[in-house]
Amino acid sequence: MTNGRRLYKDLIKDTRWWNLYLGLDVDHIDVMAYSPIEDNSLFVTAIPLDDGVDGYVTRVEEAVYDNPLLLNDFSKVYVVMRTDARAILPADVASGEQASDIVSEMTGVSGGHLVVNSLPLLDVALCHLVDESLYNFLKRTFGPNVNIVHRLAGITTYCHGTHRGAGSLCSHVNLRRASIDIVIYQGDSLLLANTYNITGLTDALYYIVATRQLFDIDRANAVVLSGDRDMREELSPLLREYLPTVMPAVFPAAMFRAGGQAAMNAPTDLIVMPLCE
Repeated sequence: MTNGRRLYKDLIKDTRWWNLYLGLDVDHIDVMAYSPIEDNSLFVTAIPLDDGVDGYVTRVEEAVYDNPLLLNDFSKVYVVMRTDARAILPADVASGEQASDIVSEMTGVSGGHLVVNSLPLLDVALCHLVDESLYNFLKRTFGPNVNIVHRLAGITTYCHGTHRGAGSLCSHVNLRRASIDIVIYQGDSLLLANTYNITGLTDALYYIVATRQLFDIDRANAVVLSGDRDMREELSPLLREYLPTVMPAVFPAAMFRAGGQAAMNAPTDLIVMPLCE
């Protein structure tokens, strides 16, 4: 499905058997939907936000209402937030009364609804602040059971769940054009899960090498790359000048069955969400 195509209500015959995933970005909404009981059903598209409309929440609302398929009754709905107003806290702190104040202090963002995404195997939680008006719109539009998840929570859960047995200090790096996510853990201890803004491959290279030095990771331990395919191909030979083992992340077979090439072109933070449920 190409970007810019309006999503009409009858595009899917019966959405009650389908799951919907929305990635809220600054200038667009990524959309992924598929039926877990139907192979090759997955589709991905992007809905641009109208920059002529005042206010981010209003732009999101209009984009959703202009694509009535999104208003159908889906089996599950996940909204993936891509904001910087987030912090990783120990599980007991995240469940405490002061969690919202702590996140505000750590991020410099005041106000908003605190959403806590638990990462129980790591005994931490990713806490993020969602604009109150946006939070209320999502709950009102998609129902009280809508799952609001921060991008880093899904990526961290997936990285740890697929490689935790090895226990080695490898670097998991998810690449996007303007930023990268880096996740590092040892066994069931999370050492790092952070996003770094970049202007090019040199920045990405710097952050990957610097974070490994921070935790004194042996050169032989792997760097696992996911995300933008062109960036992976360009960055891999540069990384190998410093680190001998650079490999692509193994694409989840279940999602390839769900959508083939469409799944492989889906944003990483959306394609891993069904595997984190």
